[in-house]
Amino acid sequence: MKTCKSSHLDSGVEAETQCRSGAGCVVKCSSERMENAAKRRLAANARERRRMQGLNTAFDRLRKVVPQWGQDKKLSKYETLQMALSYIMALTRILAEAESYRCSDSCDDSWKLSKNEDTLLVPEPGLS
Repeated sequence: MKTCKSSHLDSGVEAETQCRSGAGCVVKCSSERMENAAKRRLAANARERRRMQGLNTAFDRLRKVVPQWGQDKKLSKYETLQMALSYIMALTRILAEAESYRCSDSCDDSWKLSKNEDTLLVPEPGLS
């Protein structure tokens, strides 16, 4: 026998009862389970909505700092990430070039770009 919370007793007091094969109790337990499932689904939907709102807010903030070259339309999420990556790489190259102009031969070259200029050589901790 299953135990379910039932409020269909004559006294009107909610109590735990043993489900008998009576249709009223089975329907009541089933409807309570469906109500609980619906509440959980609503809570999960609300959490997902908040998560997506946070993600969209982050993309909007990123769009404000990433340069848009001559585009009037809003960048998609994918385009925003591509532009952010390109922007970061361009800034990295600028910093590396500035560092190479500033440094002499005795300067630590560990922050300069590698030969293919796609990756930044970062010094390992403790080697500088």
